[in-house]
Amino acid sequence: MDGIVGVMMFFLDQKRLQEGIKELNLSASDKQLQMLDKYSELLFKWNKTYNLTAITDKDDVLTHHILDSLSVVNVFKNYLAPNGSMLDVGSGGGLPAIPIAIMLPNCKVSMVETVGKKAAFLRQVTLNLKLTNVQVFHERVENLNHPPFDVISSRAFSSLKNFIDLSKHLLKEDGYWLALKGQKPDAELKEIKNVVSIVVQEVKVPFLNENRNIVMVRNE
Repeated sequence: MDGIVGVMMFFLDQKRLQEGIKELNLSASDKQLQMLDKYSELLFKWNKTYNLTAITDKDDVLTHHILDSLSVVNVFKNYLAPNGSMLDVGSGGGLPAIPIAIMLPNCKVSMVETVGKKAAFLRQVTLNLKLTNVQVFHERVENLNHPPFDVISSRAFSSLKNFIDLSKHLLKEDGYWLALKGQKPDAELKEIKNVVSIVVQEVKVPFLNENRNIVMVRNE
């Protein structure tokens, strides 16, 4: 990184962050690294009063939130055409949507969140980081009226069936739902009907020895 960035005070361990990014076959500019760091700092700070996450350790913010979100960036790129659009449902503290928006600046990233304080946090992050490719909706996803998206994502939002049923009106024909899960959700997978295809891919998160899977469901 250049001299100016090198003397900055960082919230995250930059060495581990950059090692993790490299392990995930990603590349990040100095600006993107700064944005990921600033976002992590805001998440950690606001969490004290807004209850955004159960994570309260700085090192865990890096592994369980930032690298966990970055681990699916290349998967999302496969389903998002240049200038594509995605909606993240039940975004909470902005994971994985904010890291994805930082790493894929040409994609239009929308987040829908029902809790007012969390939606306010997401808007504040968007302003602080000058994320011009992001918009936030304080709304229930089933009530959201918006042109359809290429991809709809979730992380610990709901069961797969409920996630799909509530957001189906917002997904393009031949679009994809991408759901981030811990263990492979075998019971939930059996509940999904009337879709073209379902693919489950194991995801490895650097420095994190926990099960992670992403479920990719193609719309009718």
